[in-house]
Amino acid sequence: ADGTRDAAANLEPAADTPELRCNLCGHSRFTPDGERPEWICTHCGSRDRTRLLWLFLNRLELSPHTRILHLAPEKGIYDALIRRVGLPNYETADIDPKRYPFAANIRRLDLCHLEALPSDHYDLILHSHVLEHTPCDIAYTLRHLHRALAPHGIHLCIIPFLSGCWDESFEDIGDAERERRFGQFDHVRRFGRDNIERHLGAILDLDTHFDATRTFPPKALRSCNIHEIVWRGLTPETVLTLKKADLKASQATEPARPALD
Repeated sequence: ADGTRDAAANLEPAADTPELRCNLCGHSRFTPDGERPEWICTHCGSRDRTRLLWLFLNRLELSPHTRILHLAPEKGIYDALIRRVGLPNYETADIDPKRYPFAANIRRLDLCHLEALPSDHYDLILHSHVLEHTPCDIAYTLRHLHRALAPHGIHLCIIPFLSGCWDESFEDIGDAERERRFGQFDHVRRFGRDNIERHLGAILDLDTHFDATRTFPPKALRSCNIHEIVWRGLTPETVLTLKKADLKASQATEPARPALD
């Protein structure tokens, strides 16, 4: 699962101005969202980040033998992975499985209680815009996800990086205050770019100089309707490609619990 192939193959159109086409489902109609005239695929619901994530997924040598854990699965990626790898080794999970009626065999998984995850097991762990929702220590969740990765495994994820500094609250502060501090009413933390070394950078070895054009030609990105604003830097659409060893050694074991008197 850690092998790669040319992800841009068959993506680069012949014309200088490519027709916009969803690289997940092949459809070419997009519905407006905010100031963008075309953004969400009307067929599979993919967004810029979903289509960018699929480009990176396409670099992996996936097969029916690849053991995958996909958290909060996106329909477009789920359908594409089913076509590629089938069901036997493709696991999907979420805290609320009823939200994903399209996902066969989806199970409930609480990212704040991961002791039962098998160790050194998954070739690929995949998620997008999940970790801003988990009401527990983010280091705990990442520690167990990387414990569950096979030695050669890949942790492919999108975390919404925002301006400002790290912020977090598990208190009942109200929807309006959560939206003000964290960007959305159901988020519990803000992954601020200004002090990343104090949060994710203290847990993971991160490449903070993300640039999708180092991997994919601009024409391929444009043809998939991936806007230039998400190509570079830490944004809400940045794709992180992490290996098991990218969990820093200081985070590899549970901290000791204080002794009870």
